[in-house]
Amino acid sequence: QILLLTWWLKALTMSAQIFAALGAALPAAGAKLQQSVGGTIAFNVTGAAEPEWFLDLSKSGTPSLTKGKKKADLTVTISDKDFVKLAMGKMNPQQAFMKGVVKVKGKIALAMKLQKVFDIAKGPRSKL
Repeated sequence: QILLLTWWLKALTMSAQIFAALGAALPAAGAKLQQSVGGTIAFNVTGAAEPEWFLDLSKSGTPSLTKGKKKADLTVTISDKDFVKLAMGKMNPQQAFMKGVVKVKGKIALAMKLQKVFDIAKGPRSKL
């Protein structure tokens, strides 16, 4: 039971770590991301300690990521475990949508740009 609890707590903190990395990357990469995404995204990560996040990449403001629920151009609902897989590139976004693993509501075109959002959270990649 202790091993299961440890794994569960570690999994819970992973989505928060991804959102923290995304928030930390926004000052440097936000303007470029804002130009390519151009909208707002609400994340509802079920089973997470902090389930609701709002990412503002609209072209009319400063790029930001905040905790909480707000009206957005796109709302993404996904489990914590699957969010981590999706953000880390371990799950194909199109297949996840088709299988109902991820639910989207609103401007579907923004959903196609989510990988760009997750890529900045991963940080720069080596070109070697």
